Amino acid sequence: HDEENSSRKRFKAQRVLDWTHNRTTDILGTLMPPLVVEALSRLPPNAPPPTDSYRHATIAQSDLCGFTVLASQKSPEEVVKCMSELFGAFDKLVDIHKVYKVETVGDAYIAGVA
Repeated sequence: HDEENSSRKRFKAQRVLDWTHNRTTDILGTLMPPLVVEALSRLPPNAPPPTDSYRHATIAQSDLCGFTVLASQKSPEEVVKCMSELFGAFDKLVDIHKVYKVETVGDAYIAGVA
């Protein structure tokens, strides 16, 4: 009986650990480029994070001038459709040119490459 309970507890603990690991990997994958996530996953516990130096790096940020006025004159559905089409086009370009999409915030789109 004790052995079975112990086995069940270990199984449940392992499931929680696996879920936490997968969730952490998913979150890191949305925040960082895949190569960085891979490098972090290979580190031993408590190791300092890796650092890299790049001779050239480019960061691109778009901010739509007049967006607030435009958005106030359109329906929410029209604004969402417009942003979806624009950011969808940006996403295609990012994929074609192997650029890392950092994030979108409101009407801003940020991407970079090194």
